[in-house]
Formats: sequence, C-alpha cells, structure tokens
Amino acid sequence: MGSKADDHQRDESPLSMSWSVGRIAAVVAMLAIIGFWAWVFSGAPAKQNPDYLDDREYATALEARCQQLRDDIGELPSATELPDRSERADVLDQANALVGDFIDDVAADAPTTGSAAKAMDGWLADWRTYLGDRERYVERLRADEGDRFYVSKSPLGDTVDETIEVFADVNRIEACATPGDVG
Repeated sequence: MGSKADDHQRDESPLSMSWSVGRIAAVVAMLAIIGFWAWVFSGAPAKQNPDYLDDREYATALEARCQQLRDDIGELPSATELPDRSERADVLDQANALVGDFIDDVAADAPTTGSAAKAMDGWLADWRTYLGDRERYVERLRADEGDRFYVSKSPLGDTVDETIEVFADVNRIEACATPGDVG
C-alpha cells in the first residue's frame, strides 16, 4: 500500500483518458451527426418532385401545346397597351377563349392513371381557377369596377399562377407557365 503522499499525488495528476461508456456514446453520436449531414448534403435523400412527369415525350408534347397558346395569344393586340377598357376586355375575351380551348385540349390528352394523372388533375384545376380569375377581371373591366387583376389562392397556399409556374419549372416546360398577357 502506498502512503498518503502517493494518494494525494494521484488525486492531483491529470485525469487519464479512459474510454468510458459515456465518452464512447458521445463519439458515436458526433460521428452519426456528421454522417447524417454528409448524407443530406450529398443529395442522396432527394426524391423526385411528385409533379414531375416521367413520360418526357408527353411533357414535350405538352410544352408544344403551351407554346401554341402563347403564340396564339401573341397574335392578339396587347391588352396591357390598350387604353380603352372595353377594347382591353374584348381582347381578353378572345385570349380567355384560347385559354379555355388550351385547358380542354390538355385535359383530353392528359394521363388518366398514376402519379402523372394526379399531377395533371391538380395543374388543370389551377388553370381552370386562373381562367375564372381572368373572366372575372374582364367583367370588372366592362363594369368599370377597377383595373386590378386578382389571382386566386391554390389549396397549397400560393396563388394559382405560382403553382402553375412551379409545375412548369419542375417539368422543365417553361412555355407552360401562365402567359402573362393580362398585366
């Protein structure tokens, strides 16, 4: 047995680095956190957006139809540059008829099963709401109740023109965003 001096010396010496259960758990936890964030930033957990259309041939055809809508609207006088409310309303009526035809055409050719059908149903519902907003705007123009175009909110909380654009961005079909002719 050692003397009291030896015991006192042991008490004052630096703590030894022993691997206790707590230290092992702390090291494992830190390594797990580092590993988790490395995995997240690597992009490994990324999922495909549910609005993404896997059938790229369909997406290409959809973009062509969207571009046709833009071209057809582009042939009309620019409603935003017409000073007369009645003339602006007349042009927007024509554009709204084109938008309505567009929605009907897309709906007729839309997928009917799977996630693509669900995505297209939501997107077309947003387009129908957007068309209704355009039609109400024309009514306000004709009734001289204001020049402001109001866009409804989607069930997701954004305005429907934003959700339409997000769908177009997700699918890389830029022509399928709202035409922007109302102002």
